[in-house]
Amino acid sequence: MASPSKNGNVKDSPSRSSSHPTDLVLPTQRVKMIMKSCPDVDMVPQETLHLITKCTELFIKYLVEETIRNAEDRTRVDYEALAQIVHTKDHLEFLRDTIPKKITWAEARKFMAENDNKFEGFH
Repeated sequence: MASPSKNGNVKDSPSRSSSHPTDLVLPTQRVKMIMKSCPDVDMVPQETLHLITKCTELFIKYLVEETIRNAEDRTRVDYEALAQIVHTKDHLEFLRDTIPKKITWAEARKFMAENDNKFEGFH
């Protein structure tokens, strides 16, 4: 809640400081474009946009921290370490199609041969 300063002006308390767009890293217009790509979304209020953007940033931070915590090389995040986290943590199961485990070309050819060159179930 806003509190008056000594001169009577209302200023933001520290708990409200995160409501300013300057505390965001991701481009809000890009997030808005992604949100509006859903046919059920007509308009995106500014407060909602800020909240979704901030939540997305926090989720990305969580993914990076988990990946680094469990990676062999803790100095960087690479695709294999990220995919490993996604495929071992049950609560990240929704990302498994988006971030599949890497396979070699030989493994892909073998899989396709076993499945009549169809990609269904390929992950």
